[in-house]
Amino acid sequence: MFVSLNKKFIYSIVIFFIITALIFLYSFYLTYGLRFQDELKNNISRNQQYVNLLYENNLMRKELKKISDFYPQLKVSQPLSFQTSDNLETTISHEKKRILQLQKNYEDRYASIIGGIKIVGASSVLIFLALLLLWFLLKRWVVTPLQILADVSQNVTSGDLSQRAILKKQRFFLDETDILIDTFNNMLNNLEASIQEIKETENFLQKIIDGIPDGLRVIDKNHNIIIANKAYYKQVGTKDKKLKCFEAAQNRNLPCNTNITNCPLKEICENGKKHIHVIQQFAHNPNKHLYINAAPLKIKNQTMIIEVIRDLSDDIKFSHQQKLSSLGFMATSVAHEMKNHLGAIRMIIERLVEQNDLSKEQEKLLQLVLQQIIESIDVPERLLKLSRITTDENQEINCYNNIKSVVSLVDYEAKSHGINIKIEGDKNLSIIGNENDFKMMIINLILNAIKAGKDNGEIVISINKNKKNKMIAIKDNGCGIAKDVLPHIFEPFYSDGKEGNIGGTGLGLAIVKSIIEKHKGHISVESELGIGTCFYLSFPIKNKK
Repeated sequence: MFVSLNKKFIYSIVIFFIITALIFLYSFYLTYGLRFQDELKNNISRNQQYVNLLYENNLMRKELKKISDFYPQLKVSQPLSFQTSDNLETTISHEKKRILQLQKNYEDRYASIIGGIKIVGASSVLIFLALLLLWFLLKRWVVTPLQILADVSQNVTSGDLSQRAILKKQRFFLDETDILIDTFNNMLNNLEASIQEIKETENFLQKIIDGIPDGLRVIDKNHNIIIANKAYYKQVGTKDKKLKCFEAAQNRNLPCNTNITNCPLKEICENGKKHIHVIQQFAHNPNKHLYINAAPLKIKNQTMIIEVIRDLSDDIKFSHQQKLSSLGFMATSVAHEMKNHLGAIRMIIERLVEQNDLSKEQEKLLQLVLQQIIESIDVPERLLKLSRITTDENQEINCYNNIKSVVSLVDYEAKSHGINIKIEGDKNLSIIGNENDFKMMIINLILNAIKAGKDNGEIVISINKNKKNKMIAIKDNGCGIAKDVLPHIFEPFYSDGKEGNIGGTGLGLAIVKSIIEKHKGHISVESELGIGTCFYLSFPIKNKK
């Protein structure tokens, strides 16, 4: 229970005064009042005894006188005398006067005691007034400044640093409380300036980390997010800064199960590891793979971790653009080197064909060579068209023609491995999207099938549709994919590289999945070791309405 200093001083003064006055009065009464009463009683009792003895003595003398007169032969050594009634009354009266005088003296002394008590009472009133004056001065000099300091401190605790301790009345004589108030105000001024500087520094640092394109967050050992940037909040899909790391990223009420998920916080804080690299998916967008690079951060003997979270889809796009750029550079080089030579050969063969002295068999063979040269000249043109980066996402893509164009580019690679590529199905099936992305997707899938193929193998590309989807299936009879590997093949940077095959960057199928999802489609795979693999691509048929 809160009791102010003002009330404490008042209650203490009143209680102290009452107890002191009662003790003093009671002690005074016991010391003097009862003592005077006992003396008066003793004097009255003694005088009364004296009067009684006087009466008895006088009566005895009278009786002895009578006996002496009746028996004269009795002799008394001293003559018997007794007081008469008047003398006796006079003596008794004299004794009564003495008793009255004693009583008067007692009354006078008692009156003096009463007067002393009144003086004590008046002194007590003066003391009480002095105590009230002391309380007033204490309130003015101590309680009021402390109350002002307490009110301002409470406002400062609630976050209002603009409040200052100011006395309502200006005092002519300064004391320690005035110095305390001035010091307190100066402390608040310095504190406000320091907090403002800290906020400016914090805003500056926040702007710096917000400028980082990758997600960044700092986590303490209790899973609290100390600081994070805009990219991170975009990755988790929330701006709530009070959520713990597992609540924001995985939408969980409890920390992640470390038997299922590799937790960087536990590995660093509990197992003492220095750096952790993991790939995770956040609940906000489970289709995106995020590469997390975590490291310890020690501040004031407290271990935290700092995580840099990169969206691998950006790397996938970069790799896709890098491949297109490399393909474009290669196409330009091939076109530059081949066109001149093939063009010269074409002109020579055309002149040979125009001669009239050739037999029909020779002319037929030269026409075949000329046709092959013309098709060879078209190869760089197709490469240039494939490598050309376009932003048009609403192109009408004829699946059969574009797949055929891609097959013509990789046909030599397939035949060098003894693999035949066959296209079958609907030649008029079209989808809406980006033509270059579509070709890059088909190239990746065919190249993977060639790498996994066997001698005298076959790759069958089927194109068809049903009521809901347009579908493309790419099937090979190669080595197949193990069941434990199958769930990970679409993860970025995952590359098997078994069976003597050369492992790639692990981005090919991730790029394929990214392109499929950009076209609102879906990819699935079926595979069996030693039998082959089939990738199914499905694109939804848009409602005509």
